[in-house]
Amino acid sequence: MAEIRINATGELKLYDSDDSNYVSFKSAGTVSSNVAWVLPSADGSSGQALTTNGSGTLSWATAGSADPSSADGDSLGTASAEWSDLYLADAGVIYFGNDQDITLTHVPDTGLILGGTTPTLTIGDAGAEDTRIIFDGNAVDYRLGIDDSADTFEIGIGSTHATTPQATFSSTGVVFNEAAGDYDFRIETSGNSYTHMVFVESGAGEFNINDSAGEGTITFNSAAEDGIHLGIKNSDVAHGVTGMVETDTFFTIQKQDNADGGALIRGYTEGAIGAQHWSVATTVNTTVSTSGRAGFEFCAAKKSGDGKTSSDGHLFAVRNNNSTRFIITEGGDIHSDSGNGTTYDEYDDAHLVRAFDLSKGEKSKGLINSQFDKYIKYNHETLADAGLVGKEDDGTPNHFINITGMQRLHNGAIWQQYEKHERLLEAVYDLAKEAVGEDKANAILDKHEVKRLQ
Repeated sequence: MAEIRINATGELKLYDSDDSNYVSFKSAGTVSSNVAWVLPSADGSSGQALTTNGSGTLSWATAGSADPSSADGDSLGTASAEWSDLYLADAGVIYFGNDQDITLTHVPDTGLILGGTTPTLTIGDAGAEDTRIIFDGNAVDYRLGIDDSADTFEIGIGSTHATTPQATFSSTGVVFNEAAGDYDFRIETSGNSYTHMVFVESGAGEFNINDSAGEGTITFNSAAEDGIHLGIKNSDVAHGVTGMVETDTFFTIQKQDNADGGALIRGYTEGAIGAQHWSVATTVNTTVSTSGRAGFEFCAAKKSGDGKTSSDGHLFAVRNNNSTRFIITEGGDIHSDSGNGTTYDEYDDAHLVRAFDLSKGEKSKGLINSQFDKYIKYNHETLADAGLVGKEDDGTPNHFINITGMQRLHNGAIWQQYEKHERLLEAVYDLAKEAVGEDKANAILDKHEVKRLQ
């Protein structure tokens, strides 16, 4: 007999030993096509069950196990037959690799841990597409990822790249607030309660250090700290003034007085110029009055209420270390400490004055020649030796004027001329006495209101 045929919905019944009960096989009510199962050729192991290969061939497999038959031998699901959900218990672990070198561990009620010797999470496969991680907030979403079209890494608001980026990283630099939104930037520190260690106020365009609201574009708040508040260094500099600053610091700003404030600005150099100030103006002012202006100005004022007013004290001073040498007062008077300057008693001061005028040559505009010029016994070199004009590095005199020296020279010249006048007066008086007698000579002096030194 080739086959046993049971018609319609009949059953194949297999009874127990006393024919009281049975097990049976029964066809479904309707089948779309013929199905035949080929049984395995031998019995399986304990606990195994029959499984199908999908083509009717049955085989034994351990029930409840998804273990592959060999390492890297099977897949869980296929490209066209996917599992819908995967459920793991608290603290469940997913192991990756032949030696399980990377793990993904569930932390109950908290999150996931990517573990391993050098765990690395890579998003993307070098393709030309954007990548991002979206943080789905209740009111505001945030993202981070690669905008591949711009070749940038973004941190921004929302889920779309190039929209409200707050920080953009590229091969050429880092840009904050590229979308020009009204976003402040703040760095805080736990020390000294500095809640605004670095603070950029976007709406006001201010950059503040240890302050939340500056009065200008950049504000430094040093709290109660003394010493240097701003220092600028350069590795080319090594001035050696290490008793004041480090040797590579060439510029500092600090309080002039630790209690009262004021600004103390210093420059340090290995050379001859410690500080240099420039002013380059587009236009000039030629007004010579109290309203005149200049390309470079020094201004001083006195406090008045919460503002300022004109000073009633010294406006400007120049000091040599700790000694004041030059002062300009509020009234415009100029004072110079030149008491140690050289006098010119060994010279004929009037000759020096005339030699100075003659030494300038064509620069002496309006100079009228005098018949006595041929008797001038001094020259430009004499003026330089006397310190009245400057010298070049090679010793050649130039036309830099020693102003205080010239003042002393003029004072000396006035006194020398006074002495000559008095000597001439005495000589004329002696001649008058011999010619007309002492009484008439005295009468002549009285007539002309000439007083002799007694």
